[in-house]
Amino acid sequence: MNFKTPLTTALLATVALSPEAFAEEDMQEIVVSATRYARPLSDIGSSISVISAEDMEKSQTVFVQDVLQSVPGLSLNQNGSFGGVSSVRIRGASTAQTVILIDGVQLNDVAAPGGSFNFANLDPNGIERIEVLRGPQSILYGSDAIGGVINIITPTGEEGLTGSLFAEGGSFNTFRGGGNIAGGNDKVNFSLSASGITSDGISKADENDGNVETDGYHNISLHGKLTGKLSENHSLQLISRYVDSRTEIDGTPPPFFSLTDTDEVSFSEEFLIAGRGFFNYFDNIVQNTLSVEYSTINRRGEADGVPVSFLTFEGSRLNLDYFSHYSISDEFGISFGLQHEETKAETTSPQKFNIDSVFSELSWQGMEGLTLTAGLRYDDHNQYGGTTTPRITGSYYIAESGTKVFANWGEGFKAPSIFQLTFICGFCGLTEPNTNLKPEESNGWEIGFEQSFMNDRFHLGATYFDQKITNLIDFDFTVGFGNVANVHTKGIELSLGAQLTDSLSINGNYTYTDAMDNDTNEKLIRVPKNTVHAEIQWQVMTELDVALSMTHNGEESDSFSPGTEGWTRFDLRASYDINDTIEVYARVDNLFDTEYQQVFGFGTADQSFYAGIRGKF
Repeated sequence: MNFKTPLTTALLATVALSPEAFAEEDMQEIVVSATRYARPLSDIGSSISVISAEDMEKSQTVFVQDVLQSVPGLSLNQNGSFGGVSSVRIRGASTAQTVILIDGVQLNDVAAPGGSFNFANLDPNGIERIEVLRGPQSILYGSDAIGGVINIITPTGEEGLTGSLFAEGGSFNTFRGGGNIAGGNDKVNFSLSASGITSDGISKADENDGNVETDGYHNISLHGKLTGKLSENHSLQLISRYVDSRTEIDGTPPPFFSLTDTDEVSFSEEFLIAGRGFFNYFDNIVQNTLSVEYSTINRRGEADGVPVSFLTFEGSRLNLDYFSHYSISDEFGISFGLQHEETKAETTSPQKFNIDSVFSELSWQGMEGLTLTAGLRYDDHNQYGGTTTPRITGSYYIAESGTKVFANWGEGFKAPSIFQLTFICGFCGLTEPNTNLKPEESNGWEIGFEQSFMNDRFHLGATYFDQKITNLIDFDFTVGFGNVANVHTKGIELSLGAQLTDSLSINGNYTYTDAMDNDTNEKLIRVPKNTVHAEIQWQVMTELDVALSMTHNGEESDSFSPGTEGWTRFDLRASYDINDTIEVYARVDNLFDTEYQQVFGFGTADQSFYAGIRGKF
């Protein structure tokens, strides 16, 4: 395991990027994703990173995927900038093996071949925080949580009225703007957000391969949350979101040897609505949540203005969820949940697929600083039967020394997607789908520590992880989709945060990932061995902040191409507070004009410039 050189580069190049480094400074920060109810970070026995709205504003994030790439253990693959299909991997596990939530509603696309989520259209506007859980999380989140959970949380709104507006523009004729408003009283709270972006973009097929036609991108995103307090112990919540996008793409026309300029367009509409009731009793000793959630993603494609049937997909998910937590005593607590999920993909199959689930988790805090949990989940799928997944965690926090040690072990599973269960490979000579598909299953553990010292001015963290995934599903000419591989992923995540002076800070993280297909003894595709994210922030004066960041992604292999070479990119940004409510900002992306690819054949933006203004009230 050779990680000396990349780590040395990260820590000595004086640049680093790690949004969670100071988000984890206070171990009493409250998170919800790890347990599904509010707990301080000091009690959590899992790897979790928190990205705040302030982090995203400071980094001038345009797409959520960009800030996620700065989290330890996460890597990004995108089929061309500005709207190209984007996937985020956690410790080598694909987006299809990761649950993506917004306000607790799952976003994974049930009509996608693997049931993955496309991050390309996820705008950060109106997001209050993002919690990233790494490692198997199936006990609380069920199918698709092999790699982990990315939980996006929007504001609830508080008494009074607050809001913000922003507008920015720059290279490639790109313009983006939006706003947020939130408020309420002692009975009703609300938050609303809206944003849009339009850009001429760049060629999805790399311009260095002779492709010159630009591929434009347009997106409108709306999100709302309304909470009503019926009584001291009862409240209701309504959540809705709508995203409409248009992306020009490039393809591989005959003889399908290389990506080139084509006149293809992809359209996507995403909609979700959820109703949630909160019923808490005995001074919050018993907390109950009942949810009804419905989401759809509709995608269609055109080539030269003509609809293309194989680019058209429509899928929907209905989820009924009951969750309860009972604080039995100061030492014991127990969680219990029931779920019913129905998924449909009308453009793929007329069949409806159901999963019924029951789970429970017990927590114990009988010794100061020590938190232990153990739980079990059972899922019954109407196609392949039942799956049982256990999990245990432990966390020990010493407040006096700022030390936290944690460990966990758990199993996870991923049900075959609708596409995989119903696909008939006609060109393989098959007349029916593979009826012997099994769910992908994982078995993983991790151990880590976090240490702060010098009055919380310095933070160190290290985590070792090890995970095996069996029955990995992929395309096979003999059966269509089959359980064709067994994967072993292990590695280490290191992080550093240092407040060197009152005005100068350095944050950074490094991840080494050894992901192998045990059946072929080859590297897992599109998983870099080494990733580094780093940033130095300098508050030049009270009103002016400047930051230089670096992202390094190691070389990656691929199935049907040579893969991509390793690359390192730098970004520079600055912001200036005109007064307490108005801020102007600017950035240079890809500062040194690095030529690189995230996916073979697809281009990335050259050096580009952007500036904007943001106002708050």
